[in-house]
Amino acid sequence: MRGLREAAPDLVGGVLLAGLGAALAAGATGYQVVTGEGRLGPGFMPFVVGLLLAVFGGMVCVQALWGGRGSGEAGESAGGRSVAVVFALTLLAILLAPVIGFLPAFGLLIFALVRFVEGEGWVVAAVLGAGAAAAAWAVFVLFLQIPLPGGAFVAGG
Repeated sequence: MRGLREAAPDLVGGVLLAGLGAALAAGATGYQVVTGEGRLGPGFMPFVVGLLLAVFGGMVCVQALWGGRGSGEAGESAGGRSVAVVFALTLLAILLAPVIGFLPAFGLLIFALVRFVEGEGWVVAAVLGAGAAAAAWAVFVLFLQIPLPGGAFVAGG
């Protein structure tokens, strides 16, 4: 078992993830998780993602206390900055979604994460961003038949 001082950064991150996940799952219940006809509602995916985020946050806390750090985490000095950048980019994507639409905001988020956090090249980041947006469209719009927010610049958005 690790000491609390050594485990504190991971504990804080795990608690934040678990709290964010619980809040997301609770908020999603206001958007019909399942419709009256028994179909998946617009709150289903946020609810499931929130639950998973809460579970994974709890797992991070457990590992922080009892699992220790793996040997592959030698470059931890920039870890805190990377987490801050990821949170900032995610917040920016959330704020942009009502303006430009969910899919462009999500594609730009993935692009920025791949390019600036992971350090991949521009082409790889662009392909992954576009691919992630296309996959999200296919899953939500085609498969689940859940309309996505179009944004202020899209007709009907």
